Amino acid sequence: MPPNARVKIKGLYGLPKMRTPVTSIVLDTVAAFFKRHEGSALALTGAGVSVPSGIPDYRGTSGTYRIHGSYRPILHHELVSQHESRQRYWARSFFGIRPAFRADPNAIHYSFAKLEALGYLSGLITQNVDGLHSKAGSRNVLELHGTLKSVRCLNCGHEESRDVFQQRLERLNPEWVEFNNALASSDEKPVRRPDGDVDLPPNLSYEEFVYPTCETCEVGHFMPTVVFFGGNVADSVRMQSYEMVDAANALFVCGTSLATFSAYRLVKRAREQGKEVLIANYGETRGDNDATVKFEAPAEELLPPVVGSLEPRSSSIASFVS
Repeated sequence: MPPNARVKIKGLYGLPKMRTPVTSIVLDTVAAFFKRHEGSALALTGAGVSVPSGIPDYRGTSGTYRIHGSYRPILHHELVSQHESRQRYWARSFFGIRPAFRADPNAIHYSFAKLEALGYLSGLITQNVDGLHSKAGSRNVLELHGTLKSVRCLNCGHEESRDVFQQRLERLNPEWVEFNNALASSDEKPVRRPDGDVDLPPNLSYEEFVYPTCETCEVGHFMPTVVFFGGNVADSVRMQSYEMVDAANALFVCGTSLATFSAYRLVKRAREQGKEVLIANYGETRGDNDATVKFEAPAEELLPPVVGSLEPRSSSIASFVS
């Protein structure tokens, strides 16, 4: 397939989507994409990549918005300015963070790590905050929307690990520790959300939940080092994402609807520079009209066989343990 071919294999608005059969032609097309760009392809991933690891997404076919239409995530300004919102967020995160950290990378994460190790991928930008790309072995990873693994003081900027913060929450809330243990041993498990929190019973009061202030400045409140809805990507991260796109020859978009502008603008930037953009996502994306090629196919069916067909680009490839 020539590099400038525009193949839109997707549904129209109001009509059923057409799922792309993962045939040898499709696999050969994706493999040829990576071979053609000689190690200078950049990946951009989203929540769909982590769904097989048990981490729900927002907008996928089984996403939080589709299954629970009334669900509304906490907004940046609420966490920054409202005590009650912080109580609610930290209580729900108190129950959800440990299961989120126990999630393992899946075949998609390992495929991206191997693409980099084989010399076909220059780097990876992810919207995910779960750290699973790095856990799988990817090295040149930019976490566009931050990471759940740390928290930052809103007053002085002091950072500490989420594990340490969890221990402080446990010391301050012994009754909630007992509640958490009871939930963990029961048959009814809380519904997990994409950002490391869970749904708790609607009649549960958060008024007694205590969250700590910063031990460095003694007055500041913490928030996770992630970009919440209504928040902004840090200038340094935004500029780094631009630099990665500018340095690449092509962009491979996987497992994302590109609903957030922080991700979509990277696709637009690549296309404005005349670069090839291949999108692999089961579901419509904001960037479909910008794509050179779009496949409506789950990444877990597409990437592993493609990676398995590729040979190392040089003898100096970093070791990779599958």
